[in-house]
Amino acid sequence: MEEETRHSPFWWDAGYADHNVSCMGGPSPEIFEIAPALRAESVVVELGCGEGRNALYLAQFGHQVIATDISEAAISKLNRLASHLAVKVTSGVAAVEDFQPPPYLDVFIAHSVLHFTERTVWKPLVIALVDRTRPGGFHCFTNTLDQPDHPIPKEGLAAGHKKSFARGELEAIYTEAGWEILRSDHYIKWDSHPGIPIHSHCIEKVVVRRPIGSEDLPRMIAEPIKAAGMIPAEQFDGLKLGTPRDAIIEMFGSPLASLGVATNRKTVGGNNQGAIADGYLREDMIYGDHGLQFVNGTLTGKYRYFTPPKRLSIREA
Repeated sequence: MEEETRHSPFWWDAGYADHNVSCMGGPSPEIFEIAPALRAESVVVELGCGEGRNALYLAQFGHQVIATDISEAAISKLNRLASHLAVKVTSGVAAVEDFQPPPYLDVFIAHSVLHFTERTVWKPLVIALVDRTRPGGFHCFTNTLDQPDHPIPKEGLAAGHKKSFARGELEAIYTEAGWEILRSDHYIKWDSHPGIPIHSHCIEKVVVRRPIGSEDLPRMIAEPIKAAGMIPAEQFDGLKLGTPRDAIIEMFGSPLASLGVATNRKTVGGNNQGAIADGYLREDMIYGDHGLQFVNGTLTGKYRYFTPPKRLSIREA
């Protein structure tokens, strides 16, 4: 495996091959947010699951999770972590082009994977999954977009990024299908991964839900988070990942708004260092058009928002 990883064209394989570190960090906030709204024993499908940060979190609630990735190192790591967490995941090594969807599903997750396929591949797949998703189900996407001032990083191009998404394409598919658009976020994110220095991505994050109908499932509300103020560009550019939260507060004061998720459950990548952490505390502090991401009190990412960040929560009756 080490020899294969050394010659892999995929930059992420180095992190996946080390079973003792986190390659991509903890579960995504929207996965935490939608979890309370899922029916029991939901069928969850994740393509490009990586080491399992989202798949293994949802599996801990007893959902039926199907997770695939093109990386053998990723699936090997996921299986080992699933055993450690004593959860069941149906996993396999597969390219998106070869994926055969189940007859029905409740959740579809595709984080930073579909942009490695051509539009002629991802679009028919998405449309097919729209038809197979049960009422009240969710689809969650993260894609990196090519933008003149933030082009696709060289490691992404080397791994086969197809530049096959335009801003708003996904939202248009689901609007036509009559789904609820909970998120259609657009931002630049700076972060880093094992073996890869800090870099930036132009990102579109889309979270949509099929109408519930008459079924007794929790409704959700999407609340834009708006905060006055800003961080001067020179100071923002100079902020180093790894800076303690207290030092940031000392520089800029307490944020006027924030978005946070927390759990006491064991999570994959919950401290952005070890593969499995006891609990997870993530906070995005928002200063105007800028956001600072902290995991367990340490700066792990920076954002520049083009659309206001959102908080998804259960709508009270």
